[in-house]
Amino acid sequence: MKLSRYEQETIISFNEEEATASVYTHNRALRNRLQRLAQERPTECRLLGTGSGGRAADYSIPKGWLKVRPTRILSEAEREQRRQAARMARIPSESTGPRSE
Repeated sequence: MKLSRYEQETIISFNEEEATASVYTHNRALRNRLQRLAQERPTECRLLGTGSGGRAADYSIPKGWLKVRPTRILSEAEREQRRQAARMARIPSESTGPRSE
């Protein structure tokens, strides 16, 4: 049975006694990242199981890996400076000719 996007959850749970957290997710990018970490660092990150026909995964990770990072609040001057930098990065310089990709 296919779940709606609303039903495709990511659940992070932990208690105060244990050093690890459980991450259950349907998010493909997060599953891929956790899978890579489990391969690179098997003593810290491990797959506990899968669900929903392989569309969900449950991993155990160190609680220290969990972070809350709010986005930075930029002033209007900082926004304009970043816009200008982005424009300059997209416009090829006449001295270098067209950029090859």
